[in-house]
Amino acid sequence: MRVVLQKKRIFVDANTMVSGLLFAGNGSVLLELGAFRAVELVTTHYILKEVGQVLKRPEFDLTAKEIQDLISYLHQTIVIVENPTDAAVRACAGKLTDKKDAPVLAGFESSKAEYLVTGDKELLKKIEGAVKTVDLLNTILSTLK
Repeated sequence: MRVVLQKKRIFVDANTMVSGLLFAGNGSVLLELGAFRAVELVTTHYILKEVGQVLKRPEFDLTAKEIQDLISYLHQTIVIVENPTDAAVRACAGKLTDKKDAPVLAGFESSKAEYLVTGDKELLKKIEGAVKTVDLLNTILSTLK
């Protein structure tokens, strides 16, 4: 008997990607699952640009080459989809206190992903499908039992 699991489509926020790139832990496991195509990770150009900006922060002490290599790895791991429309971002801004998270929510909604993986407290509280990385990994593992 052959078991076929349906691949989950997962929208990944910038904080999850940065954590997965720079630290061992749940974020890096999620990125590896994407690299192995066990799940389909998606994000937008807008969020990928945000990741690049965060990686340039002095506290990470990364060279331009290291940042380029990390972004290249993301391109191999995550499907980059088009940014949501301005109208979609404006519509999502009305749902959130922190308006700068509107492009994340709009990207998630337009991507048709099942989950939004984020560490953002407001998104986790208000958005159906928003989960912490550890909770998503536990969900994925439970489907294998």
